[in-house]
Amino acid sequence: MQKIFNWVKCMSIKKKLIISFFLILTIPGLIIGGVSYQTAKTNFEQQITGKAKENISILNTVISQNIEEKFVDAAYFADILTEDTYPNGQEEIVRTKLAQYIKLHPEVEGIYIGTQTGKFIREPFIQMSDGYNPTDRDWYKEAHENKGKVIVTAPYQSASTKNMVVTIAKEVKDGKGVIGINLNLDNILKISKMINIGEKGYAVILDQNKQIVSHPSRKPGAKVTDPWIKPIYEDKQGNVAYTEKDDKKNLIFATNEKTGWKVVGVMFDEEITQAANPVFYKTFIVIAIAIVFGSVLIYFITKSITRPLRKIADSAYKISKGDLTEKITIHSKDDIGKLGNSFNEMSASLQDVITQISFSAEHVAASAEELTASVQQANDATDQITIAMEQVSGGAESQSQGVEEGAATLQQVNAAIQDVNGSAESISISSLHARERAKEGEDLVEQTATQMQSISRSVSESDAIIKLLDEKSKQVGAISEAIQNIATQTNLLALNAAIEAARAGEQGRGFAIVADEVRKLAEQSGESSGEIANLIAEIKADIEHTVKAMDNVNGEVQQGLDVVTKTKVSFTEILSSTTHIVSQVNEMVETTKRIAGDANEVTNAIDEIAAAAEENTASMQSVAASTEEQVNSMEEISSASQNLAEMAEELQAMTSKFKV
Repeated sequence: MQKIFNWVKCMSIKKKLIISFFLILTIPGLIIGGVSYQTAKTNFEQQITGKAKENISILNTVISQNIEEKFVDAAYFADILTEDTYPNGQEEIVRTKLAQYIKLHPEVEGIYIGTQTGKFIREPFIQMSDGYNPTDRDWYKEAHENKGKVIVTAPYQSASTKNMVVTIAKEVKDGKGVIGINLNLDNILKISKMINIGEKGYAVILDQNKQIVSHPSRKPGAKVTDPWIKPIYEDKQGNVAYTEKDDKKNLIFATNEKTGWKVVGVMFDEEITQAANPVFYKTFIVIAIAIVFGSVLIYFITKSITRPLRKIADSAYKISKGDLTEKITIHSKDDIGKLGNSFNEMSASLQDVITQISFSAEHVAASAEELTASVQQANDATDQITIAMEQVSGGAESQSQGVEEGAATLQQVNAAIQDVNGSAESISISSLHARERAKEGEDLVEQTATQMQSISRSVSESDAIIKLLDEKSKQVGAISEAIQNIATQTNLLALNAAIEAARAGEQGRGFAIVADEVRKLAEQSGESSGEIANLIAEIKADIEHTVKAMDNVNGEVQQGLDVVTKTKVSFTEILSSTTHIVSQVNEMVETTKRIAGDANEVTNAIDEIAAAAEENTASMQSVAASTEEQVNSMEEISSASQNLAEMAEELQAMTSKFKV
């Protein structure tokens, strides 16, 4: 069974349709033909059986009528022919009555009376042999035994005429004799032989002793020993089926109530089959014609289904090989036509997707190159920061020496205070510039937040496309955030250094210049990190338009928004700190005026500057370490951008296989 299922699975649609249609066409036809044949056969059997029963009933009625008439005649003569009524010497009177009866009933071969004294009178007269005694005859004995009843003997052949006759006898009224009537059975036999059951069927009459009375091929009086004879004599009527010389026959029999004879109708089963065969042949011809015309119709129907499907399969094969320009032309408007149109629409949509992917891959490759260049610039900026840190560290050491020398040159403080006052005014101006730069940074962060929100919306449209690039984008974002944090911390350190340089007066002027350079470098690093963040956002936007596979990018973009928000807060704090610094510088100007009158306070300030110098030295060391981390981060960004470029090239190679 499994092999059959596998064979069916491997068949083409055309074969499946042809086999299905053929089975649908032939199986109902064969069923209808078989049912029609069986129905016709049953109807013919019922007709023949009904005709046989009707003929058997007619023959049985004929027998009863012929016998019953003689029953009446025998009873009549039994009443009038007694020994007292016709004493000795009046035998001629009896003969006259019997002769008159014979003339009126030609079917009667003879009528006679036998007495217990051995007298025998018969008409027509026949000379009996010497010693003939009627009381020794079966008909006499049987009638005598059945007093008051008319008896019928078994049929026998008349000795004088050689005809089949039957004796109907009854004991006379006084019990001293028996009247007998020999009935010629020719009329019954003729009627029996005239009966036809079907074409070959016939009627059979059997007596009560299982001997033949009438048969078309057997002699009357012959004893029947066939197997079918037993069930016939077990029931009064019914059917018996049997086989004789390979001929299947069916017997319908009934019992004659007057004689006890069996009236049998014989019919041949082959006649029923032959009668039903024309129905079978006609049904077969109709089925054959239906199969021929149905096969032609099935061929065209199958062709109309399989040809479009073959076209679709061929086009699908070409598309699977990358040819997206393949189109299917199906003119039908049925389901297959709709399938072809849908297939064309799918091909066009796939063509658009591949084109968009190819374009986005090129854009991603270009963006990766730009990111690499930006990373290189960031590395250069980091190198400059490192150099500046070294300079700041050297300045811190010089500041420490200056603080030590400041204690010895306290008397020159008043003159130096004037210079510090001028420097404080310059710092105030620089602080104002720093505040303006911080404001510009805040605006830039605001723009970055807006851009990040736009990126978030773009990412949401196609976040399922570049899952493979998701982690790399996160790393680049983290690196950018680290750079931004480093730039922010560096800027804060530069500002703190500038403040402490201002407090140091003329001795800290060089340190203030270095701090200002560090601040500028920090701002450049911040701007570079902002540009990197923008490039990352552009890369994300390009990737999202290329592939719709980033399930988790929305969360990462949201984190980017949070980082931008934090950056904005940081810039706000920077702006606030810058404003505060301006206020402090103004206060410092006032303080320098007071310093002129209080040298002790200057000494204390110098001590504080010494402590701050030590802190600055430690901060510079921390900045140096952060700078090294930034260099490592830039290297990771560079590696990530290279991987991104390689992935973009792979994507371009994949899309180049398609013909659009």
